[in-house]
Amino acid sequence: MAIIKTSAQGLTANATNLVHIKTITLTSNTTPIQFLNSDADVTFDTTYDTYKFIGNVRYETDSRRTYVRFSEDGINMNTTSGNYETNDISVHDDNVTGGSDTNSTVFFLEDNLTGNATGENMAFEMTLFNNDLGSPRFVANIHYIRTDADDGLTFRGARYMQNVRTKGISFFPNGSTNYLSGSTISMYGVKS
Repeated sequence: MAIIKTSAQGLTANATNLVHIKTITLTSNTTPIQFLNSDADVTFDTTYDTYKFIGNVRYETDSRRTYVRFSEDGINMNTTSGNYETNDISVHDDNVTGGSDTNSTVFFLEDNLTGNATGENMAFEMTLFNNDLGSPRFVANIHYIRTDADDGLTFRGARYMQNVRTKGISFFPNGSTNYLSGSTISMYGVKS
């Protein structure tokens, strides 16, 4: 964890250990939002052992959730069943639940579906541990808002079942739908 240095004027230089790599803000309805090492403006290799993704997205159609896939080569997403294992704790409508999925072709973020009505959205912060200590894994905090005046929180931990560094990540809604214009995800490298 970085210690924030302050002065009488506020933050000083080098006050954080986050290095901004790229922000993607959609200017039209589209999917997916991807960060690939093969892109000229993305560093997704051994430069950082930890990456952070911060997003706020809205969906084109109702009853959606965000799926996540990894790339081992920085170009192609892995769709192999059983490579994505996840566990979660979720709070929604005064209910606390937990679950797991150990044989999937994707990770998913929200536990409950999010819609596309005014005010509905999903925000998340994901930390990806992408080092040589074993399979890539992440933890994510997800908050979603629905029109029926309720919202939910999910804490998700996940593991990619291949012992390789990830060189790309893709965020996309389930089903044949898009993220709405204005949806945004930022990628940061975390300095050790």
